[in-house]
Amino acid sequence: MAIIDHAELPEIEMRQGVRGKFLSHQDLGAVGCSLLVNTVEPGAVIPLHKHTVEETMLVLEGAVWVQLGTERTTVCANHTVIIPAGTPHAWGNDGHESAKLLWAFAGPNPFDDSTYLEGEPPNTV
Repeated sequence: MAIIDHAELPEIEMRQGVRGKFLSHQDLGAVGCSLLVNTVEPGAVIPLHKHTVEETMLVLEGAVWVQLGTERTTVCANHTVIIPAGTPHAWGNDGHESAKLLWAFAGPNPFDDSTYLEGEPPNTV
C-alpha cells in the first residue's frame, strides 16, 4: 500500500498556462492507473492528441472547452468527460478564471503512448 502526501509532490509546468501534479503514477508505485490534477489558466490550450488508454476528466473548478473528434463543448465544475482510448481530443480555457481538473487514466503513465496530432507533448518531469 502506498500513501501519498499531495503537499510533498512536485508541481510541473506542463506547458504555458498549465500546471500539473501527478497524484498517482508509475513513479509513485501505480501499475494500472494514474491520477493527475491540473490548474489551467485562461488562454491555455492543449493541442489535438490521443492516448492508447481511456481517460476521464473531472472539472473541479471553473470551466474548460473540450473537443472530442470534431465535437466541441464547454464543461464546468461538477461535470465529467469520458474520453475513449484512441479518440483525438483537445481542450483549453477560454474563460476569465483558472480551472482545476482531475484526470484519471487507465494506465500508470498516460503520456508514454500518446500521439500529438498538433503541437508538442507536455513537459511531464
